Amino acid sequence: RSIKRPRTSASPISIASTPPRRAPRKVKSERDKLFDAIEAGADYPLEPVPIKSADDLNDVQLKKCYEILHACGSATDPNASLSKTRQSIDGFLDAVFNDWSSRKAGALPRSELDFLVEAEVVAGRLCGKPQEHTKLTDCASGSLCAVNVSAVATYCNNPPMFKLEFSTIDELSRQPEAFCPISRKDIRWVEDDWVQELRQSLRTKVIAKIHKHNKHLAIWQARKLIVEWAKGSLSLGEDVSKMGFLERETADVAIVGLG
Repeated sequence: RSIKRPRTSASPISIASTPPRRAPRKVKSERDKLFDAIEAGADYPLEPVPIKSADDLNDVQLKKCYEILHACGSATDPNASLSKTRQSIDGFLDAVFNDWSSRKAGALPRSELDFLVEAEVVAGRLCGKPQEHTKLTDCASGSLCAVNVSAVATYCNNPPMFKLEFSTIDELSRQPEAFCPISRKDIRWVEDDWVQELRQSLRTKVIAKIHKHNKHLAIWQARKLIVEWAKGSLSLGEDVSKMGFLERETADVAIVGLG
């Protein structure tokens, strides 16, 4: 027959009379101190704490950084999504704290938009037999019609400038040489819409510069907030829609000169 064994205190099952309680995040005295500071209108109601890496940010602060990065990407990327932002957030935080922490002395210089871009397409050829060749396809087999005419569009935002020039490659120096096509009778233009191709190329390059500017601006916006959080601020700053990220449509002004 079975033998009953006495239960010992080493039993793996222990039934407590009351469930364990989670440790409170803040005791009453700490809450009172916080509320008193808020009541007094303190700009920095929390105790100052250095923020040296993303590990020092709380969940709310990390979410704000996520929102900044998402707004930055959405400004120029029509396919931006929360998933794409998730793939980039760790790299963004690394960039924010790259050789920087809230303790670093000095002002935070804001990123300024400053760029110059060029776009170039082949717009035609110099025809060696203008009396015989009426269109570009007539020049295809002619060795005397081998010099391409390039159209080069340049846009600079500081100082503001747009320039369109036509050039050929000099046979001796192999350097581009600008010329005026107005009075030339020996140019056979590309029949496709080379102007549209030039517009699209220039616009793409301007958008890339705007996106780069936005990324620097996002880092600056995050650092500005982190400096305040380290001082004891509870503020999450302005809404990301007001942080100055440039939309991709702003690049359209660069191509106005191309019709």
